[in-house]
This record gives sequence, C-alpha cells and structure tokens, in this order.
Amino acid sequence: MTNLIQYIGLGLLGGLILNVMPCVLPVLTMKVFHLLGHGTSSPRTRHMHGLAYTGGILTAFVSLALIVIVARASGERVGWGLQFQHAPFVATMVALIFAFGLNSLGVFEWSLSLSGRPGHEGFGASYVNGIFAAVMSTPCSAPFLGTAAAFALGTGALWWQTLALFLAIGLGLASPFLLVSFVPSIGRVLPRPGPWMETFKQLMGFTLLGAAVWLYGTLQAQVSRGSATGFLAFLLLLAVALWGMHRFGGVLYERPRRIAVRISALALMLGAGYLFIDFQPPEAQAKGASQMTANACAEPVVVGDKIAWVPFDTQRLRKEHERKRPVFMDYTADWCANCKTNERVFVETQAVRDTLRAHNILPMKADLTNENDEIQGFLTKLGRSGIPAYVIYLPDGTRDLLPEAITTELLVGRLTEAARRFPTTCVAAR
Repeated sequence: MTNLIQYIGLGLLGGLILNVMPCVLPVLTMKVFHLLGHGTSSPRTRHMHGLAYTGGILTAFVSLALIVIVARASGERVGWGLQFQHAPFVATMVALIFAFGLNSLGVFEWSLSLSGRPGHEGFGASYVNGIFAAVMSTPCSAPFLGTAAAFALGTGALWWQTLALFLAIGLGLASPFLLVSFVPSIGRVLPRPGPWMETFKQLMGFTLLGAAVWLYGTLQAQVSRGSATGFLAFLLLLAVALWGMHRFGGVLYERPRRIAVRISALALMLGAGYLFIDFQPPEAQAKGASQMTANACAEPVVVGDKIAWVPFDTQRLRKEHERKRPVFMDYTADWCANCKTNERVFVETQAVRDTLRAHNILPMKADLTNENDEIQGFLTKLGRSGIPAYVIYLPDGTRDLLPEAITTELLVGRLTEAARRFPTTCVAAR
C-alpha cells in the first residue's frame, strides 16, 4: 500500500508537469483563452467550468484505464501513448485540432450546445476541452510520470490500482485550471476581457494549426503518399463544410434552414471522408540489416553536422557488444513532441556530437512511429511504458538508463563515463 501511495503521488506530480509539455501546450492556450473569457463571471460559473474541465479529463483517463485493463487481460502489450501508432487515430486528432484552429480563426462557430446559452454558460465546451487535453497529453512523457505509468501499465498492477493511477494522473493534469477556478485571488491577476481577446483567440488558432501540421507529419510516415495527399483533400472539404455551415446556416437564420444547411455540411464531410480517406500503409522499402564495417574506426558516427543514427537492429547491437563498443539508444517517434524537442535542444548538439565522435560510441535510433513489437519489448525491459527514453547499452550486458528529463551536460557526462569503462583504441573518422 505504501508503494501504491508513492506511485499515486508520482502520478499527480507527473500529470501536473504534463501541462507544460509540448503535446499539451496547444490545448493549454485554449484553456487560457476560455478562462480569460470568464474572468468576470460569478464564482459559481467559474467553479462549474473548473469541475466540467476536470470531469472531461477524468472521463478520458478512466476510459484509457479501462482499455488498458481489458487489453492487458487479453494478453496485449500496452504502453503510454501507443494509440498514436495507429493512422486512423492520428488522422482523427489532426482533423479535430484543425477544426479547433479554424474555430479560433473565426471560420465558423461552435454550436450553441458548446458555446453556451443562458443557464448553461458553455460548460460543455469545458468538458470537451478536458477530454481533448487528456488525449493530447498521452504522446508526452514527463518527469515522475514514467515511473507511475510503468506501474499502472505493468502486468503486476491490479485493475483497481491501474484505475487509481490513471485518475491520479488526470487530477494532476486538471489541477492548475481547477485551482484557478476555485481560488479568487488567482483569478484577479488575470487581464480583464476586452477587444484584445479576439486577436489573442486568432493567435491561438495558429498554434492549433501548427499542432495539426506536426501531427500530419506523423500521419505521412504511417500511410502511403497517395493516402496522405487524399487526407489533405479531406481537410480542405472539411474546412469548406464548416465554413458553409456557419455562413449559410448560422443562428441568424430560421430553424428549418439551419437544419438543412447542417445536414448538407454533414453530407459533404461524410462524402469527402468516403472519397479521400484511405489508410493504405506506406510503400514497402527494401530494408536490410544495418551495415557494419569490419573496422569500427572507419565508420563515422557524425556526418557533417548531424549524428549518423543507425536504425534499430538487435543483431547489430549484439555485434557491437562483441567488439566492446557502447551503443547509445534513442527511443523516439514522430508523434512524440517531447522526443523531437529533446533531440533538437539536448541531443543534436555540438557537445554530444563531439563526445560520440571522440569515443566512437554508436548512435542507434529505435523508432516507434509505427507499431514495432521488438522495439516495444526492449522498452518494456527498461521498465518504461512511454517515450522518450535514452539508454547506453554497455558491452558487458549492463545498461545505463538515463532519467526522463535530460540535458546536454547529463548526456555528455554519461557517454563519457561509458567510454571510460569501455575505451576504444581509435578515434572515428570525421
């Protein structure tokens, strides 16, 4: 029970930190705007928005917990954020974020049931925002979250323990907005609503479109080129349908006309989906085992100003162990915003490149953009249920697992320590 309480504490803290992770930042901007819009509302209204938002997050996390419990009971391997390995899910998220962005830019307005009417005050929007924030948080990992998630997703956790851990993570994610909703002193420091909010709302729309572009890049790696192009055509017609629904069937028109326009818009969306959405897998490419020269010193680990990553290959990993060479493994995916941020800020740096080159440590990349049971198995052995994950595999069969939050200095230090234990007798060619 003591361990469970510790894991719940880690889950709360990890969920709290998720609020500043790249995956959740687009949703965070929506929450900020929503909060500013109700800055002068009554305390009861602010409380209800906080509770509705929290309810949406908890609904999503309870649903995820139930999926994990059922999948684990059926013998399936589960992991944090792995739903983003499936093209239909990624495409759905791209379309939703794209629609949210168009809404913020004024292309259309949400229906009254979401935007609010007397007596309701848009609580449905807060609830949907909560669900959206929870779903968008899952491709991100955060300090403390990995440990809690690994326990929740592991085979040793009972069903109610998994549920408790997911609820803790959800409460951590919801806590900042919930706190602002219930503590008047925090609300008083927020700027007052005014005409500037329309500009702010439109700027937030561009951040959402940026998030849609990022996720679309993931979709491109999961489907064929034709399927990716077809989905762009669907997004265009989706935008036309949403614009037309607002332009010709808005609240200023009679009810029969609104109904007819919305039915027509829905028909256009469904027709576009039928014609253009086709999740064909990417074209097969000839892939052989990664090439390994007889002399490790002749194989550059840095080419130009980029790390020369070798694709994940268990046979190559074993061969490198045999010739007493450490391997630095980066577990990553195109849909993992944290991974891409870490790569640009902490990994793909001159200090790391110089260290890899000086000690001739092999850089290997384990890509989980698409399903890969072999890589997932390696990740599970590390005790991690999500990415990013960084580990240095050592020739004696041990490994040095880096913490979830890395820095360039930390990475350089651990690589240097690995080289000290297993020094090479040469310097890789530049």
